[in-house]
Parts: sequence; C-alpha cells; structure tokens
Amino acid sequence: MTRVLLVLATAAVMVGALAAAAPAQQELPRHPHMFVLGVEFDETGEPVAYRRCIDLAANQALPLNAHHANLHFGRAGEAVFQGGNVVVPGAPLTEWRNCEELIAAFFGE
Repeated sequence: MTRVLLVLATAAVMVGALAAAAPAQQELPRHPHMFVLGVEFDETGEPVAYRRCIDLAANQALPLNAHHANLHFGRAGEAVFQGGNVVVPGAPLTEWRNCEELIAAFFGE
C-alpha cells in the first residue's frame, strides 16, 4: 500500500512539474481520471476504505486546458482532497486505466 501512495505522490509531482514546464499544457499526454469518494486512511496513512469510485467523463480524457487547475491543484483540488476525496490521473501518467484497476491496487477487490 505504501508503494501505491508513493506512486500517486510521484505522479502528482510529475504532473505538476510537467504542467509548470509546458507553456500550454498541450505537451501532457491526454489521460482519464478516477474520482475516489470518501477515502479513509489509518493512522499510518494507508487507505483503508472508500465509499465509491467514479470514472470521470466515461473514462475519457478531460480537456487539458482546464482540468489540472480544477481537479489537481489550487483551491478546488485542495477542497476535493480535504473532503476525503481524491482525483487520480490514469494511464499513461499512472499504471491504472479505470476505477476497477485502481480499487484492485488499493483494496484488492
């Protein structure tokens, strides 16, 4: 589980660095997103439960010119996370293509 969290953190940093370096964000590869609702963590930071996972936009890539500011970063991204929710980028930025793969990696379902 710690490895999965490390991969997520690394992916978030990588996406942030790429977005900052790319003047028009068009250089980022198009990728889907999974919206995991109600994530609960234990005292060590490991995810132990979730309420629901949604493949955003029917698992299609969102327009690059808007989604990073609204899903991952800034006030909106912070509010999403503080509410116990996580927006996870999909392949090719991470190893998961959809909620089924993501949840299996976290919870073995």
